[in-house]
Amino acid sequence: MIFIAGFYWDHFFDNMPLTDLTMFLLAGPVIYHLTHDLFVKDKSTQNKALRIYSFAYVCIYVLWCLIDIVGFAFTMGNISGLMAYMLYLSGVLFLAPVLYILAKDIFLKSKGPRYIFIAYVVLLFMLAFIPERLNEIGFYDTTSN
Repeated sequence: MIFIAGFYWDHFFDNMPLTDLTMFLLAGPVIYHLTHDLFVKDKSTQNKALRIYSFAYVCIYVLWCLIDIVGFAFTMGNISGLMAYMLYLSGVLFLAPVLYILAKDIFLKSKGPRYIFIAYVVLLFMLAFIPERLNEIGFYDTTSN
């Protein structure tokens, strides 16, 4: 989350579009919640609404990234974009534990977060094979110079 805010902060003094400013401001409470969760031992002082907001924000961000990953797989013109694709996919994989911890704090007695975590990781591993399958059917340009 700090990297996301840092990405939007880089353009803060430039002509920052309204969407970048909005995403930067919306990431603030999530960063506060995650740092508060790291450094404060007393969990009872946390606001439940802030936990739900953080979970929803990270979920929406992850869904946006998954859609972007699939779109990237279909728009990269050559299989040489596979490294960037896999780095993006690996970065989204690192958000899986964050989502699991946030969901576990909200849904205390449910086993749903565990099943969602497993389904999320399986989905990411399934997405890893999209470029390979597209390359096998000849979707990408395979001619060389």
